[in-house]
Amino acid sequence: MSQRLDQQRLKHLVLTAASAVVMLAGAVTLSVMDVRQAWTPDVSGPVLTDWSANVQAAREIEIVNAQERFVITRSPSGWTMPSRDGFAVRPERLAALDNLLMSLEYEGARTADPGKHDRLSLAEEGQENGANRVILRDADGQVLEDILLGATRGDTLYLRFPGEARTYAARFDADVDTGLLAQPADEWLALDFLSLGRNEIAAAEIRPEAGPQYRLVRAAQSSRNFSLREPTGWQPITAGAGNGPATALGRLRFRDVRREERLTGSVVAFHTAETFDGLRVTLDIIAQGETRWARIRTEAITDDAEAEAARIINASQGWAFLLSDLAVDRMIRPLDQIANPRAAEADAP
Repeated sequence: MSQRLDQQRLKHLVLTAASAVVMLAGAVTLSVMDVRQAWTPDVSGPVLTDWSANVQAAREIEIVNAQERFVITRSPSGWTMPSRDGFAVRPERLAALDNLLMSLEYEGARTADPGKHDRLSLAEEGQENGANRVILRDADGQVLEDILLGATRGDTLYLRFPGEARTYAARFDADVDTGLLAQPADEWLALDFLSLGRNEIAAAEIRPEAGPQYRLVRAAQSSRNFSLREPTGWQPITAGAGNGPATALGRLRFRDVRREERLTGSVVAFHTAETFDGLRVTLDIIAQGETRWARIRTEAITDDAEAEAARIINASQGWAFLLSDLAVDRMIRPLDQIANPRAAEADAP
């Protein structure tokens, strides 16, 4: 009996000792974690010391933000976006990215507690308050740079590196755009090249999807309103009713782009604008399901328009461009929305 009690006491002592060891190990681990989080390394100087050289060697830039993930690649003609069939990226966007990351100078180390990352907009991808991420790769796919950029406060930007809990504060040049990384892919594309100028448009020929084709004309640049030249027998609702459709190409930004041959829809309408300088631009409107895309045809009627015609042709040839609903409404507005049949003809048998 005494021997059995001794064995039970021994077993109890062993379990107690094991529990104590586990608790001690946990306490040590927590202490080490606390020390790591409390310890702040001394940092100074540029955040990305090799950025300039790595940009020269880079063949791919990947950007991840709350809206999407997209890739920009270097081609013989410049930087393009593969997801948009290789359409050109706006050079000024890349220059702004370069200026932002080159300007970052360490201000100091900050928290290493992952639970506090969201306060600095440095949480993991896909999480609320997630960071914007920039990855540079070379021709072999090797990562040259990889950085997470978070919130800004004044001239301070918070950042960290993937796989590391430590965050940092960095100063940046006040002239750089810190919001460009949060923008969707279409904002990086040169989709605003068509801007004829509202006051430069002399005439517009419009064939809507429904109703008669019509022509709006302005006699001179000093004329305030467009008159309805064709068809006869219609009276504009107001003196300026035709101004909206007529000047739709005065300034236009497309929403997306793809190679023209990828569209399977048919042409359902068109809009032609002519400028006082002799430039003629026609947008063939293609129905692709519920969306409307534009194919652009450009010609110079006079020598003065040749340079501008060549610029637009260079930017648009072989491409189709997605139109917003607002652009479609203005560009191919049905005639009966801007004019009424004249009373005498409307009453005719």
